[in-house]
Amino acid sequence: MSLIRPVRLPLVLIVLLSIAEPAVHASNKSLPVVRWKAGSPGCEFQLAEDGHYRWKMASSDLTMTLIVDSKELTKSRFRLYRMLPVYLSVNYSGKGKVEFPAVAKMEFVRHHHVIEGYLNPDELTNRMQNDVDSLAFETQKEIKKHPEKSEEKLAVAREDEKEISELIEFLSTQSLQEAILTPGNPEVHGWLFYGTKNKWIGPWKSREDFILRVGLKDSIWEFPFSLPPDNSNVTLRKREE
Repeated sequence: MSLIRPVRLPLVLIVLLSIAEPAVHASNKSLPVVRWKAGSPGCEFQLAEDGHYRWKMASSDLTMTLIVDSKELTKSRFRLYRMLPVYLSVNYSGKGKVEFPAVAKMEFVRHHHVIEGYLNPDELTNRMQNDVDSLAFETQKEIKKHPEKSEEKLAVAREDEKEISELIEFLSTQSLQEAILTPGNPEVHGWLFYGTKNKWIGPWKSREDFILRVGLKDSIWEFPFSLPPDNSNVTLRKREE
């Protein structure tokens, strides 16, 4: 399925999935922080031809790359459940092991510095399946009230069910999975999804600032990024083929 395809959301689904992990505010961190900064050793920024931004950060044995759609602010307004997705790729070149990820939280800087944990794919899938059941129930109720519109309402319900089913399939196959990185298993990658439907976040502004914090056992990796990026602090370049 296309993650970025706009979808039409029926009224019965607009209020669903509005309860996510409680939002919390930023707190002091005791672990050392590895922070992406333009121009610093190991830090790169790329604008790929496919329209995605890539923030790359590397240490002596670990490399993380954050990938975000350049038009995410526009597309997420129409996406099913209005989730904020980001793609994370991790490569380990050491001789030991790294448990990944311990934590991966998103700070919404321009929205009261709210911090959200990523949505658990299994729990999210269960919610979506419940939504499908609720949609079928509501559709049958509407048909009983307005039998003359049964074909129209069934067609709408089938399309909505299809959209949700495709998203469930995407979550089950493309979400970032926890892993233990070793020389024999050095790479993990996938999508992280963050809820944006709470009273603290609200509608997107014309420019948004975020901080993705990836917690490891001995450090926290931070990716401060903006949509659109601040061109005064980064150098745009196409990804090398």
